[in-house]
Amino acid sequence: MQSAVLFKAVSRLYGDVRAVDAVDLDVRAGEFFAMLGPSGSGKTTSLRLIAGFELPTAGEIEIFGESAKGVPPYRRNVNTVFQDYALFPHMSVRDNVAYGLMIAGMGKKQRHAKAEETLELVRLPGYGDRAPSALSGGQRQRVALARALVNQPKVLLLDEPLGALDLKLREQMQEELKSLQQSLGITFIFVTHDQGEALSMADRVAVFNQGQVQQVGTPEEIYQRPDTPFVADFVGSSNVLPAELVRELTGVAAPASLRPEAIRIGQGEAHAATVNSLSYTGAVTKLGLQFRQIQLSALVPAGMPVPERGTSVAIGWDRTALHMMGQGK
Repeated sequence: MQSAVLFKAVSRLYGDVRAVDAVDLDVRAGEFFAMLGPSGSGKTTSLRLIAGFELPTAGEIEIFGESAKGVPPYRRNVNTVFQDYALFPHMSVRDNVAYGLMIAGMGKKQRHAKAEETLELVRLPGYGDRAPSALSGGQRQRVALARALVNQPKVLLLDEPLGALDLKLREQMQEELKSLQQSLGITFIFVTHDQGEALSMADRVAVFNQGQVQQVGTPEEIYQRPDTPFVADFVGSSNVLPAELVRELTGVAAPASLRPEAIRIGQGEAHAATVNSLSYTGAVTKLGLQFRQIQLSALVPAGMPVPERGTSVAIGWDRTALHMMGQGK
């Protein structure tokens, strides 16, 4: 499959800080690709390197098979949607969307027609005459998306564009973005620190930490088979069992991931634990369990009996629920 964006041992240094550290990455044409990680992990810097807003200290970047070296941002066939939307307050919605076409020299009538077509694409028909200040946060996000799409880039870069939205609207926009990407068929590269966003939207996810890519895979691979303790803990807050404990339990001395939903609670289970915290969230109650020398999290679905804090419970899990990992980068 053709590569949309290819990183070959790419690094970006700021003095002694390795913001991006020898990253190899292959984003396939037409996929929804998420860059996931905590603040300072290198994901946003990687996005800016693709856009051309930053230049690599070492390594090479290719966009659809062509080297990006020396190519300025305005000549790269990519566009960016920023978290703050960066709309021009003195321009109408229509002129905001058509701005890139105006810079490219397209006539007013034609660029306004294309702007209206793109506003329909993002479900804002008839909004062209409004001012950005008259729009809700979700509507401004759609305008920023339309402005980035109007000149039909091959790659759309999204830098945490849903971060300013409330939870319900964010979930709605996740569905709309995924649907839009599938209908357009262009490559979306989405930066987020929210693992729920990445897992629900992306075809594949790259998990960043300290300037390096810890793992690349489908959402299911990342969640069910994390390569490192960092990935296990960051994506879905798994229980990470230290190698010594895993050796006691299985005979294999390697750290292991055990998802909270895989832990069973009830009579007949093999291990004893103490409930030391309860957190009700609606669909499930999250238990904090003291198990030997470590703290575990377990989930009790709504409608099931919930043990009281301070009580001793029997816990267990299927052997296949323990996923052995490397020590990580």
